[in-house]
Amino acid sequence: MFENSTRLSKPVKSFLCLSSISMSISMSGLTYAAQDYLDYGLHWAKMVGGNESQVKAVNHDGSLISQNSSYYDDSKPTVIYFHGWQNGSAEEGYRRENFEFADINENTMKTWKEQGWNVGIFHWNQFADEGEVKDAEAKMWSANGNKGMRYRLSDGSYSTTQSPSISVGEIAFQQISTVLADNTSGNIRFAGHSLGNQLAVFVAQQINDGINSGSLANNLMPERIALLDPFWSQDGKSYLGDKNGDGQNDWTGERVRWAINEMIADQDIAVEWYKTSLIFDVWIGDQNTALESNVALINNRFWYLNAWDITSKHNHARRWYFQSMDSAAPEEVSINWWGTRSETGYDAASASTSDNRIKFMMGNSYEWDQVEGRYTADPADDQFEVKDY
Repeated sequence: MFENSTRLSKPVKSFLCLSSISMSISMSGLTYAAQDYLDYGLHWAKMVGGNESQVKAVNHDGSLISQNSSYYDDSKPTVIYFHGWQNGSAEEGYRRENFEFADINENTMKTWKEQGWNVGIFHWNQFADEGEVKDAEAKMWSANGNKGMRYRLSDGSYSTTQSPSISVGEIAFQQISTVLADNTSGNIRFAGHSLGNQLAVFVAQQINDGINSGSLANNLMPERIALLDPFWSQDGKSYLGDKNGDGQNDWTGERVRWAINEMIADQDIAVEWYKTSLIFDVWIGDQNTALESNVALINNRFWYLNAWDITSKHNHARRWYFQSMDSAAPEEVSINWWGTRSETGYDAASASTSDNRIKFMMGNSYEWDQVEGRYTADPADDQFEVKDY
């Protein structure tokens, strides 16, 4: 595909590239839903007999579903994962992401559970199943986007019969704020992959707004947000309007940046951004460079994958992050003018790095670039060089 890309117009190249990415997402790391109707929402995961089991946390009417404490416990730290675009998933047996990856023969959720975490995933796959990534993106922010809140069925058709009247972001906020209302851990983390970064930030922003208004308790606020090879489309969106009054419709990347900056100022949250591919630069992507200096920016180098395989490098972001909890935080190194490398004594970023260290890495003129472990999929041997922008 990429070898012949020079013969294609930019819109066509963009469509082919993103279509390839969507169809290739989660060839490992899947579960399947059996129902031929609309099903979505927060699920809790755990290992059962060596296999991953997921159970729904909230009914569509908003009522809580009672859980065994091995799935969810109010006293435990909690990570919630938000997936991205899912083009074609309904026709593949309602394919859903999970934390199992066949290529490394490992379930990346296992260590989190062993270390005492609740592990959740918010499924919105039928809404995210669109041929055009921007149509899926709109549903996270508004019920009034180009395709409304339609959802896909297993025969490839779309339906609005059971469509909700609010956006995916509002649904996720309502469910998550209900489920976590009594969480006493003081340690909540959101992780969003690709488009899902926008959903993670949207939900966190609504929680922040609720805390500021006095309608929500402080215990609901995530301490940390991980942006896993995030994606935002270019151009203003009519469904977002003009929040800052500059006379132009807002971009999704702008909205995410504003929300993150507000949450850093209001709640001192930790935000980490892992770049693993050039997904943000496939002609319709927004690079959102203004956000880079406000967060901890990490460049992963997955050289064990083909240099042109944007799809795999993009998808491996979530695998690397969740797998990285299984090892100590990677080492930070510096390299002088003579090419001599030395350890700084500080940690670089991964899922196992402390929140305080991530905060220290934020809001400056540095970024972290992977210089070791580039030829292996195991994060345990990674090192990252601290570099000036």
